[in-house]
Amino acid sequence: MTARSVPGPPNSLVPPAPFQYPQAQPPHYLARPPGPDLSKTTVIGYELLADKLSECPRGDIAGEDKVIPMYRKFEQLNHRILLHLQDEISELEEELRYLDECIAQMSPVSEEGRPLPASRRIESRHGGELHWRRTNLLGRIYLKLGQYNQALSSYSTVVKSLDPANSEDLQVYRTWMEKHAPVEKFESQFLDHKNDLFSITRSKLVSSSSGVGPIQSTALGLSLILLLPLLAFAMIPGLLGRLFIIILIGSTEATVVASTELIFLMTVKEWVTCASM
Repeated sequence: MTARSVPGPPNSLVPPAPFQYPQAQPPHYLARPPGPDLSKTTVIGYELLADKLSECPRGDIAGEDKVIPMYRKFEQLNHRILLHLQDEISELEEELRYLDECIAQMSPVSEEGRPLPASRRIESRHGGELHWRRTNLLGRIYLKLGQYNQALSSYSTVVKSLDPANSEDLQVYRTWMEKHAPVEKFESQFLDHKNDLFSITRSKLVSSSSGVGPIQSTALGLSLILLLPLLAFAMIPGLLGRLFIIILIGSTEATVVASTELIFLMTVKEWVTCASM
């Protein structure tokens, strides 16, 4: 009697093939390369690209040679990570509520039937397994919340402080990359994600590092202008001259307030009150 083979399930899943990185053409190295000539500087590859991106804008550089640094913000991945962390914390929150309910129902009560005051110190020394599990769970929640808050704050800062990439600047970047080819083509495909790119300009970096916005700078300038009448009065003894200085400084302050966002900080009535003082 011959053994019959049992056929497998008709819809058996076939595991996917492992991911393979694109193969780049290996460089042709010499068998015994000679020692480098240290009397000259050779810049290629990512070093060449980094030098170009860190190049200070000068007047003698043509417009098509000014490459603005651009990077991906990985918006979809950021949302994916935030959603994942958010659900993990929600799951831990539900587990904590379950442990709290179990401990609350098992806790002793007073003669009046009221639950006794809780004590973390007593629970840590004489508590049972549920108390230990809750303490351990709180530690896990603390670590997970730290990851979530850091990811959320970091992504929010990037979105607020950086500008989307400009189409013209993106074309300049691509043209320079095609002309000089510092890196492999598939490693420069990040430029194809137009809607996911942001640009970094030198003025943006300076304003971000200084931490002083336009409103703060204008307010600081106005406070310095208020000191000018005191200095002018010491040098101009005449009444008419002092009145002229007051009118000039007042009109200057009114122009600055009306032409900037400072006018929205207070109502018109409050500005008039401040001016009369």
